[in-house]
Amino acid sequence: MSVAVTPSPAPHFPEPVAIGHARRQVRSLLAELRSGAWTPTVLECRIAEILTTNIAADGMLSADRVRAALWEGSIAMTYENGGCFARALADLVPVLDHTEPTSLDVVDTAGELVRAVAEQN
Repeated sequence: MSVAVTPSPAPHFPEPVAIGHARRQVRSLLAELRSGAWTPTVLECRIAEILTTNIAADGMLSADRVRAALWEGSIAMTYENGGCFARALADLVPVLDHTEPTSLDVVDTAGELVRAVAEQN
């Protein structure tokens, strides 16, 4: 006797935690920058300039580009302004490693944040 098995629909997984966290970090920091509640330091502006230059060719942040910028900023960047810019960039790495259509808004907003910080210098 054979039993007919109907495939069940693919499960719907909620958005990964990393994407939601990165989205909140980036949007919050961009809002603080625009309102004047956060002023980037010279080092943070320099790191943003490096990232802006690196993304000029294709306009996209990548995990490798963000990792290189964090490496350039070294430990000092984790202390300046409480490390908020370094944290926002670090939170992007897992999102950029696994970019899905649901996270493209995070990548776009992060690019906007990086350009805005670079313009502060």
